[in-house]
This record gives sequence, C-alpha cells and structure tokens, in this order.
Amino acid sequence: MKLKVYAILIFCVTLWASNFIIGAVLVNYWSALHVTVYRLLCICIFLGIFGFSTIRKARIRPKQWLLLSIAAILGVSVNHFSFFKSLETTSPITAAYILALTPIVTGMINRLVRGEKKSWLFWFGSIISFTGVGLIISAKQGATAQFGIGEVFSFCTMLSFAIFLVLLDILRKELDSFSVTFFTSLIGCLALLPFLSFAPIVPKQNAALPMILLLIISAILVHGVSNLVWNANQHKVGSTNAAILLNLEPIITMILSAIILHAIIQSSQIIGGLLVLTGILISVVLSEKIKKPSYP
Repeated sequence: MKLKVYAILIFCVTLWASNFIIGAVLVNYWSALHVTVYRLLCICIFLGIFGFSTIRKARIRPKQWLLLSIAAILGVSVNHFSFFKSLETTSPITAAYILALTPIVTGMINRLVRGEKKSWLFWFGSIISFTGVGLIISAKQGATAQFGIGEVFSFCTMLSFAIFLVLLDILRKELDSFSVTFFTSLIGCLALLPFLSFAPIVPKQNAALPMILLLIISAILVHGVSNLVWNANQHKVGSTNAAILLNLEPIITMILSAIILHAIIQSSQIIGGLLVLTGILISVVLSEKIKKPSYP
C-alpha cells in the first residue's frame, strides 16, 4: 500500500521538477509576481469549478481559518513568489538542489514542534542524500558554494515549503485535502494582489499564445492537480517521509535539462544523483521496515 503512495508522491515530484524549467521560461516574459498571481488565479478557477460542491460543504472553524491563513501565506504566497523570483537569477538545477534541503528542515521542525522521532537510519540516509546534493552543487559551481540573491530566494522557497508540510499534516486531520488546497491557494493569491501595484506592468517580452497556454496548463497540472494529489496522500506516510522524496527533484530536473535544454551532465553529477537515490532508499524504505518489522 505504501509503495503505491510513494509512487503517487514521486509522480507529483516529477511534475514539480518540470516546473523549474517551465518557471525559468515564464519569468522571461512576465515578472515573478505576475507569474505567481496569474498561475494562482488559474489554480483557483480550476479548483473552484472542479470541486464547487465540496468547497460549499466545507465547515471551517476560526482556529482552522487561522492555520489555513498561515499555511497560505507561507506555503503559497511566499513559496510561489520566491520560487519564480529565484529563477530570474539562478539556474533551475541549482534551485532544485536547494529545495532538496526540505526533508531535513521538515524533520527538524517536526522534532521541535511535534516531538516526532526518527530512527538513525532516517538521518543517516538524509546525510547520504545531501552529500550527493553537495557533490552535484560543487561540480556545477566549481567546488564552491556561491550564494547570490537567487539562492537566497530559493532558500526561502525551501523553508516556507517545509513549514507548509508540517501545517498540512495538522490541517489534514480535520479538513479534506481539496478544501485545504483550494482555500490555501485562494488566500495565498488574495494576499499577493496588493503587491501588484509595485510590479512592472509592461511584460518583459510579448507573450505569444503558446506561452500563455504554458502558463495556464502548467498552473493547473503542477500546482492544481499535483498539489491536490499530494495533499491527499502525503499524510499517509508522514510529512517528513514525504518531504524526503523531494530529493528526486534535482535529479529529475537534471534529466529534463539534458532532454529539453540539451545540458551536458557530468560524471560527478551522476554519482551525486546515485547518492541521493541511495539516501532516499535508506531513509524511506529501510527505516520504515525496521520501524515496523513483520512477524510470522
């Protein structure tokens, strides 16, 4: 059963990995803030039409509205804007590497806030995974970690998403995943509207119909459908275990970059990718088997 859940979550991660490349293309036509708001509007319209009956039946208490608002501002407004803002000055692959730090940060937050404990295999696997990520970054940046404004925004993306995953675990215990996805998207979009007056109105380039369709369709698939599926399944394995699958993002991004952007992949990047996969196997699969042994 859990293998099926992990497969579903990996599919979501694949869609999110493609978003790094799509986002890098879109910010060449609109500002990061406009891309964020346009896509959130598409998401809200799609979810509103698709699940109107579910949304109408939602009964949300004041305390839940507070948690939804916090999750929306951090996990949607800040997360989406910082994501597209980072892609204005950093590469999709570098942004994906930084976002791969989410599992450790999520584990630390769960440890501090909820007292969630993880086996030594989980942390050992995490270290292996991030050693692989570090190897890939070093190969990409000449063995030095150079953080600019783009990397700072990527770090904000990672931190806001880690907090969102923890809040999502809490919200999912009392609310259905569809309502959580819709209301966080709606509140997150509304929170950004006042800031549009500070963003440049004139597009960077004239966007043809294919770019407009890319913006709309990618919004629905990446942040509408995939978020809905993720919210419905990630609680089944826990936020920390689900988050560690995000380590696959830089690998998938690397592959997509080679296929779509014709990027050259170095041998050290392949070795780093294998370390990431090994770490995920140890953290998710082996630690789970030891935690819940089978009896004859």
